[in-house]
Amino acid sequence: MFSQNERDAVVNEQPTLDAAIRVLRDHGLAADIAAGPPLAATIASAGCGARTYAVEVRERMSAEVASAIHGPSDQPLLGVAPHIGDAAADVLRARGIDFVDGSGNVHLAWDAVLIDVRGRRRAAVAPRHRSPAASRAFTRSGAQVVFVLLSWPKMAARPLREIARASGVSLGTAQIVIDDLTGAGYLYEGPDGRTLARAGELLSRWAEAYALWLAPKLHLATFAVDDPRWWEGADIELADAGVQLGGELAASLLDPHLRPTTATLYAETIPATLIAQWQMRRDEEGGTVPVRRRFWRMPDDAPRLVPVPLIYGDLVASGDPRQREHADRLRGHDDRLTRLDRS
Repeated sequence: MFSQNERDAVVNEQPTLDAAIRVLRDHGLAADIAAGPPLAATIASAGCGARTYAVEVRERMSAEVASAIHGPSDQPLLGVAPHIGDAAADVLRARGIDFVDGSGNVHLAWDAVLIDVRGRRRAAVAPRHRSPAASRAFTRSGAQVVFVLLSWPKMAARPLREIARASGVSLGTAQIVIDDLTGAGYLYEGPDGRTLARAGELLSRWAEAYALWLAPKLHLATFAVDDPRWWEGADIELADAGVQLGGELAASLLDPHLRPTTATLYAETIPATLIAQWQMRRDEEGGTVPVRRRFWRMPDDAPRLVPVPLIYGDLVASGDPRQREHADRLRGHDDRLTRLDRS
């Protein structure tokens, strides 16, 4: 059974889906979209066969969302939105994700089928009611709460005041986010208290919200450093400065397939002593050491790396195809992320 919020979300997506179907038919394609969630579409071309996609509908498809969008690994993905601009389209093509929008931009590629229409401007449409499905959970402050729930599995069952303190938000905000997540079916009351449900879907939605709303607000400064491996053997200095590693450096320490070119640091404030020790200099354009504000507060001692959902989120938010590919590798192999996808 679907929750009321899930049914409402499907209703709100229908105008976007209808516009996409019209565009596909204009190109001589037959399109059948099965009711969801989850949504699936079969697109057929006369004489060239058909392809069945998992469908992800977004009200807004920016480059950040295009980088964050995630679907099942065993099925091709079709992105659908009212409008997909050039930057987002480039990201989707680079990731091998087909797409169609209501403005007429299309990219479909399978077997003998290749349709690539780009540069169509946004069509004028009447404003639509926004989907109510956990909408407050995917704002900037809501993303802080969701991050804590994804990172520490027992936190969902903790009192609201504790969740608020750990997330760095007010008690009222935590209450609203928990209520929204419950109404959308991402939390339910189990025998041991609140428990995450559909956590893999929640991780994907959180990664989009993180890239759009939270990550830009965490930036403190970016520094350049002459020694690209300065962080090797610096565990004591990093710990003394209250610094944790994130981004592609943290990902490379979990899985050496990625060669890091940046070293993202998370700290309460700019770690001045550490910066001086390695003679780092402020460089917002070409620096390779971004420093971001650590917004969460957990009582345990800070480990070397930030929680793995944030490492995943950093890779997704980078917009770098190489890092995005590694994000998929991490999601397929890391214990915490695979447990989320299984729940």
